Amino acid sequence: MLVLVLGLSCTRGDPSSPRALVHETYVWQRDWSPELVQAIAEAPAELGALRVLARERSGVSRTPVDVAVDVEALARSGREVVAVMRVDGTAPLEGISLQEVATHARAWRAKGVRVRGIELDHDCATAALADYADWLARERTTLGELALSITALPTWSTSSALARLVSIPDGIVLQVHAVRAPTLFTPEEARGFIEAWARATDRPFLVALPTYRVRLRSGTRLSVEPQDVARFLTGLRERPVKGVAGLIWFRLGHRGDPDAWSLPTLAAVVRGESLAPQLVSRLVDAGGGALDIVIENTGRVDAVAPARLSLSGNLEVLDGVGGYTPQGTSLVARTPPRLRVGERRVIGFVRGFEVTLAAP
Repeated sequence: MLVLVLGLSCTRGDPSSPRALVHETYVWQRDWSPELVQAIAEAPAELGALRVLARERSGVSRTPVDVAVDVEALARSGREVVAVMRVDGTAPLEGISLQEVATHARAWRAKGVRVRGIELDHDCATAALADYADWLARERTTLGELALSITALPTWSTSSALARLVSIPDGIVLQVHAVRAPTLFTPEEARGFIEAWARATDRPFLVALPTYRVRLRSGTRLSVEPQDVARFLTGLRERPVKGVAGLIWFRLGHRGDPDAWSLPTLAAVVRGESLAPQLVSRLVDAGGGALDIVIENTGRVDAVAPARLSLSGNLEVLDGVGGYTPQGTSLVARTPPRLRVGERRVIGFVRGFEVTLAAP
């Protein structure tokens, strides 16, 4: 008992002991499909709050658009919720009010949602931060009991208006992905962003991390690999940055969202589990003497399928599907598919005798 008491005393008295980082996630879909509702119900327990896109103002006309959020699904989740309004960075703020999203937040609360507050996602130009702060200060007085958070860009850290700006909201979310085209995310760049931000202000802040991939206008695909984000997290745990209070994952994926991590992958990264891919290829009897060539992801993390699968034996017919084409006794894909955790995909079929799959 004495040892336990002394141990607790030492822990409480050590101000340098790092606190566990909180985890939250953005729900950024504009189409509330059944798959999204299911993902909210099955989201990892570590995700303490949902930051839900509720309203947008974008484009030259700044036409307001409300997202048809499934409020009942939010209430059933039992999680805290932040209602988010996105205002395009090119759109002026005149004629726009935080009451547009505060109205949604209060309506959700009346229906049983644990609403914590609202958030403004506005990629303001660094040169316009002083005006942004003026607007934000006026709008803040209208929110009453609702907490306010804003997203921030790393480039703001050099502005003389930063100190006043960050003093207005209750919380800051620093975005470290999709900051400089054409890079989507690198651990080294993200680390530099948060260190520069921490030097510029003493206010605690959250860090928004990516879980998605995008296609550029040129057709190039950019993706954020779980291993890269995990490397950033490892560095943050080993060498904490003062002021970093938690992480917000952008965005919560679901089975109908092929461009976002699966829930098991997000959970594995959050929990620091092994991210070694586990892809199994096998031949499955398809009837009539044909064999399907199947790849299945049996691991904990989404993974890219092999670009080549080779076969041996007496092959009579070999053909591929889903981007795979025959090349001699192999199936080859120029752009191999990404398999989500638990996904099983047929990539071709074969007829012959004593057919076996060789190592990729």
